[in-house]
Amino acid sequence: MLDPVGDSARTELDRLAHRWHTLPVGRARSAAVPMRALAAEWLGGPVEDLGPATALDQLRVAVYEAARAGTPDGTLGGRLADLRREVSETT
Repeated sequence: MLDPVGDSARTELDRLAHRWHTLPVGRARSAAVPMRALAAEWLGGPVEDLGPATALDQLRVAVYEAARAGTPDGTLGGRLADLRREVSETT
């Protein structure tokens, strides 16, 4: 099966993941809130708060599903870039 996630979204997701792994736990807890909110938007329903350790994986699933559902790569990449900037501002 081909990966439906395009280059823009993949690049931004990788950048976000790199930033995510450098956050202290307390800041990651705060930053997980907008990550889960975006994941919930793309998944069309609530995303359970399983703690900051799972927030990035939850977002990865949401990106995959949104791409599979036909959300344009530019839209996904743009929203992920916005989220990455928001996460960076929490530090």
